[in-house]
Amino acid sequence: MKKYIYALAITGTALFSSCNDELNKIPYDSMSQEQILSSAEGFDNATRGIYAGFVDNKTDNVNAYYGASMYSVPDILTDNVILDQTGRQTKKTFWNWQYTANSTLNLYGDAYKIVRKANAIINNIGNLPSGDFKNSVLGEALTARALAHFDLARFYAKIPTQSTDANSSLGVAYVTEVNPGMKPSRNTVGEVYTKIIADLVKAETIIGEDNGKGRFNKNAVNALLSRVYLYMGEWQKSVDAAEKVTGTVAKRNNFKSIWTDDSTDGIISEFIVTPDDRAQIGNQYSQSTSKEDIKSEYVISYEFYQLFKDNDIRKSAYIYTSKFSGSDYNHIVKYYGKNGQTNGRVNAKILRMAEVMLNKAEAYAELGNDAKALEAVDAVRKERYENFSSNNESGEELKKVIALERRLEFAFEAQRFFDLKRKGLSIKRGNKGDKADGTGEPAVFKELKANDHKFQLPIPLDAINSNGNIKQNPGY
Repeated sequence: MKKYIYALAITGTALFSSCNDELNKIPYDSMSQEQILSSAEGFDNATRGIYAGFVDNKTDNVNAYYGASMYSVPDILTDNVILDQTGRQTKKTFWNWQYTANSTLNLYGDAYKIVRKANAIINNIGNLPSGDFKNSVLGEALTARALAHFDLARFYAKIPTQSTDANSSLGVAYVTEVNPGMKPSRNTVGEVYTKIIADLVKAETIIGEDNGKGRFNKNAVNALLSRVYLYMGEWQKSVDAAEKVTGTVAKRNNFKSIWTDDSTDGIISEFIVTPDDRAQIGNQYSQSTSKEDIKSEYVISYEFYQLFKDNDIRKSAYIYTSKFSGSDYNHIVKYYGKNGQTNGRVNAKILRMAEVMLNKAEAYAELGNDAKALEAVDAVRKERYENFSSNNESGEELKKVIALERRLEFAFEAQRFFDLKRKGLSIKRGNKGDKADGTGEPAVFKELKANDHKFQLPIPLDAINSNGNIKQNPGY
């Protein structure tokens, strides 16, 4: 399909960023937004443009949202990885917690581009005749708007369960209009999450059961609802949403193939990365010509590596030990590449059935229903460990097991930072170095205390300069 479908004429870039925005150019420089969103074909193309925007901003393959930084920064910030001294030293400001308003994550602008695209569809949906197509397109746009705001809120604001003052603290601007002149202020965290839920609840009632590969559907909405409710501490609602998701956890025999795009087992939602896209998720962690010649940016931390048991399929699916410059390193190969490639180009896995089960397990444990919590976590464990036999854990021990399985399952998958943050926990790194045996250079900065302002990334300076109503996060 021609690339022009990936661009949608939505103006107003200066609301959030002063950077040039090629995605906002009118296709062919001749079609207005009204012209594009006047037919079923136009709405379909605009919807596809949303998905393309999630993985490729067409200007920067190093930082592009789910095509890159979304899968590296949330682990770089934590104890899951360690900077490889032989690498290019990329994203070192995040590794050292030294980011500022001048050197922060550019996901801010990328996410609001998605919001603008979604709002254009939502605000013009009346141009379509009533029916399933109209409902599903609206549902997809609402889901995209909710996800983009959710990501913004996770990075740039507190999470509701993080602290007692979280809900009343600064959130992000929840934007629902396409207005080049608007200068919105930041909503509170509580207001943002209320609006996220409202969009998703509405989407769930109208979106299609199956909208095709790479597009949101009813399962995806309920899986995302389960995640958002978990972040809110709404345990029963998280369970209820999870129970609506149909599917099974990826089988052990298929698990490795998921990460080369040779299997979709257990995947609820993914963004498709095409050869035309600049997205190269795996390059965030390493570059190579073969598995025997991997040059890593970040490797798994020695302490975290020790938590993977030899009978855990995730150990070999995610990690590969080989030499570089004469030393062994535990390289991260989860996103090594599809179809035998070594360019790090794979589809972006957004929601998986394993997460739904682990959301359910955590929520049930918080509700005191250990039997249901154990059943949910064991649904994951039996497909990850060879010859698995449950230890029938309960109480606090069961909660520890669920937290560990979540960390192992979603290693390098944009979860660790947010899991620590939402639980109000500090980040604590070990004393071991970057080499496979724990020697080498250890982390200089070892602890980020739970109440540190660095858990909320700074709003980019150009966004604040463009909109005086946007207040910077405290501490920056």
